Amino acid sequence: MNVRPGLNKSKPTNAAEVLRQPVFGNPLITNQDSRPLGLSGRSKGNALVNVGHSRVGDFWDPEAKTWKNLSVLGMSFHASNRLNRDLIVASIPWDPTTSNSKPLVGDWVNKKEADQTTPPEWVYQITNTNLTTANAKEFKRSSSASRVQASSSHYTIIPLEGYEPVRVLAQDGHGTTLRLAKDLIPPSKKPPIYWIFYSGFISDLPWDPGD
Repeated sequence: MNVRPGLNKSKPTNAAEVLRQPVFGNPLITNQDSRPLGLSGRSKGNALVNVGHSRVGDFWDPEAKTWKNLSVLGMSFHASNRLNRDLIVASIPWDPTTSNSKPLVGDWVNKKEADQTTPPEWVYQITNTNLTTANAKEFKRSSSASRVQASSSHYTIIPLEGYEPVRVLAQDGHGTTLRLAKDLIPPSKKPPIYWIFYSGFISDLPWDPGD
């Protein structure tokens, strides 16, 4: 909460971003007193955090389309666990079943894989969306460090089904500040350096730059 005073927390724009939201210390998730959960040593969920439940997605069952109960969370039915789980769920201001999952212009996606443990080979930046398809610029991973480059100056059409969001960072040159890549770069402008933000890209940070 005090790493960068003055910055505003941006609201999630789709279901994937909703599920990635941290539950504790998040100014968008507050209790009845309008205070973020867990500022006092995560006292509202120590037991839940200890078993790996710290993001909205950890509490959501996508198949049942409902919030997980204590049994599914792997927790005992102790009164404090029940109260903390109920407080957390009641404080989450979004309904993942109605959150927009359609990618927006500027978003990046990759083809959904059943078991993807390495950065994807191809990613796409959305330039326009239709009912079932999207126009996108195609980028290919060009290094083991997850740098990606446009495969051509042409655009392609991809289906909206079977693709999932991926975060891509941009920088104007080597050593310059990394930022979340959202803007569409016109052909006349020199493109920035793009990197896939994936597991292991930046290690040992106590927070997630993508959030």
